[in-house]
Amino acid sequence: MFIATIDGGTSNTRSYIWKDGQIAGEARVAVGVRNTAIDGNKTRLLGAVRQTLNEAAHQAGISLADVSLVLAAGMLTSNVGLCEIEHVTAPVTLDELAQAMVCQTIEDVCPQAIWFVPGLRNLDPAACTAATIDHMDIMRGEETEAAGLLAYAAPEGPAVLVLPGSHNKYIMLDGQERLLGCLTTLGGEVLHSLTYDTILADTLQRSYAASFDEAAFLRGLADHAQLGLLHGAFMTRILGMFDQGTTLELQNYLQGLLLADDLYSLKRSSLFAGLDDAVFVVAGRPVLQAAYACMFAKQGWRTVLATAEQQRGLSGYGAIMLAKRRGLIQ
Repeated sequence: MFIATIDGGTSNTRSYIWKDGQIAGEARVAVGVRNTAIDGNKTRLLGAVRQTLNEAAHQAGISLADVSLVLAAGMLTSNVGLCEIEHVTAPVTLDELAQAMVCQTIEDVCPQAIWFVPGLRNLDPAACTAATIDHMDIMRGEETEAAGLLAYAAPEGPAVLVLPGSHNKYIMLDGQERLLGCLTTLGGEVLHSLTYDTILADTLQRSYAASFDEAAFLRGLADHAQLGLLHGAFMTRILGMFDQGTTLELQNYLQGLLLADDLYSLKRSSLFAGLDDAVFVVAGRPVLQAAYACMFAKQGWRTVLATAEQQRGLSGYGAIMLAKRRGLIQ
């Protein structure tokens, strides 16, 4: 049985062909839902999904007609995606999330029906008031990655899943593996902008840290408390101008500032109360995983790092796990 999974993001679309739980083919194109917003229509997005599905099938040595099941997740269920589906409201179990999957046929993409995984929100919109709005958060795609991570190694007791990206996502789970909600920051997007599009670009040589420097990272963590995020960010340039750090050290310093700001938000969120009892399951690049592990260790928190193999096609693997819970796969 061949299964196709589609992971649609803001800027990229990825498709995978799976056989017996293994990736047999994959394809990616730099087109996402932002193109729908820019163009005012879904033509490019439809073409991107169709293209990646066919390329992944070709790589797997089959035709798309040989695929028995097509699953999709991420921003494809947004209003600028392929099939708008309302967020499910937390708390939610993986079984409940699986039951909320929606089946639609989109002939411009593929002849098979597509099963879409909905996103997750912290509150029902009717519960949003001036007093509760700061508890609201949303995700599309990370809930499916969460299903994948939990299938690999579900921690005992409460856990926080850390999914870095353009928007860093922190997902809180209770001891029954219920997704209680999430907290989102612009950490990755801000790091990209500071690194490539600001006065810091030359100092940082327009690149991210290739390895982890603990001392520089810890200095960034500490300086966030003393200088704040924005003045601390400018200090990256000052340190570079006056030979107080190598490029690698300054890259790690800036990462420390940004993750300290994420930590500030986590520790003040009512959703993430009781962090001392939680296990932090961290995805992302090895350098970033090392940074998180260092920061959490200073808090006395336990950390588990997802392997590179576990992260490959994670959204697709999670979608397959949800499809099994829905009874779509025997």
